Amino acid sequence: MSLGGRPRVFPSLARLALPLVLLVGLSATAEAQESLRGREMKRRRVSLTVSTADKPVELHVASDYLTALEFDSPVDRDAVMAGGAGSRFALFEVTARAIFLKPAMDLGPGRSVELTVTFADGAAPARVVFSLVTHPAEVDAQVMVSRLPRAAEAIQAELDEVRVACAAKDAELEALRARSVASGPAGMIFAGLLDKLGVKAGEPERLLSQGRGDVVSRDVVTYRASGWGAVALRVRNTGAQPWRPVEARLSVVASGERVNVLAVRMREPRIEPGEVALVVVETGAPNWSEGAALRLELRDNEGGRSLLIPRISF
Repeated sequence: MSLGGRPRVFPSLARLALPLVLLVGLSATAEAQESLRGREMKRRRVSLTVSTADKPVELHVASDYLTALEFDSPVDRDAVMAGGAGSRFALFEVTARAIFLKPAMDLGPGRSVELTVTFADGAAPARVVFSLVTHPAEVDAQVMVSRLPRAAEAIQAELDEVRVACAAKDAELEALRARSVASGPAGMIFAGLLDKLGVKAGEPERLLSQGRGDVVSRDVVTYRASGWGAVALRVRNTGAQPWRPVEARLSVVASGERVNVLAVRMREPRIEPGEVALVVVETGAPNWSEGAALRLELRDNEGGRSLLIPRISF
C-alpha cells in the first residue's frame, strides 16, 4: 500500500540489509583464514639412495605458499624440468643448490606435477623426481634433500686399494732412505746394498736409441747387485729447449714384466741445449735373469720429449 503515490519503506528491512552484507563478508574472510590456519607448514628431510632413485618423492605444495628445496649437492640448473598438468607457477627459481617454487593455483584431487632435478657432479644417484601434489591440511615449506653415502662395502674396497698403494709407496720410500744413508762402500755395506756377491758392471753393445723430441743416448753402462740395479747413460740434448727426465719405465722385453724403478737421478738440474749429462736409473732387487734384454724409456714431465732404448742387455 502507498499513500499519495510514494512507496512506503519498511524500517525493519532497511535495518537488516547492512548486517547481512557484513555477515557475508565476514563469513568469506573467516573461511579464507580458516583455510590458511588449516594448512600446516612442514619441514622435511629427504634422503636419496641409488635403489630408490627412480621412485618419485611426493611433495605437498599449494598456492600462496612458498616451497624451498635445499640440496647438499650441486644441481644442473639447465636440466631441471617441471611438466604435466597444472605446471604453471607463480614463482619458480633454480640456483646452484636450491629450488624455490610457488604454484599459481592448487592442484585438484588426483592431479600432480613431476619435477625432475639432475645433479651436476655425476655421482649416484644422478637425479631425483618429485611428484608435486596439493594436500588440504599441510604444505612442505622447507625440504632438505641429501644423497646417502655409498655402501660400506664399496668404501671398504676403495680403502683397501689405497692401503695397498700406500704400502707399496712405503716400501719404495724405505729403499730410498737406505740409499740416502749409503755413502761410499762402507755406507753401502751398512745399508745392506753390497754383499759378498759384489757388483757386476757391464757395457752393452752400442744400440741406437729412438728419441722423440731431439734427445739421444750414448755410453750405456749397467750395474747389478743382489739387492739393486742401475743403468747409467749419457744423454745429449740436440733440441732448442732444456730437458730433464723425471720418469723412467723399465721392462723385460721377452715378458713385458715391469721392473721396479726407484729413482731417476742427475747431478744437473736439467740438460741444456747442446749439452750432455749423465742420467742414472735406480731399480730394486733384479727380478729378471742375468743377461736378459730390457727396454728403457725416459720421459719428461710433459711427455712431449722422450728417449727410448728398445734393448739393453742387463
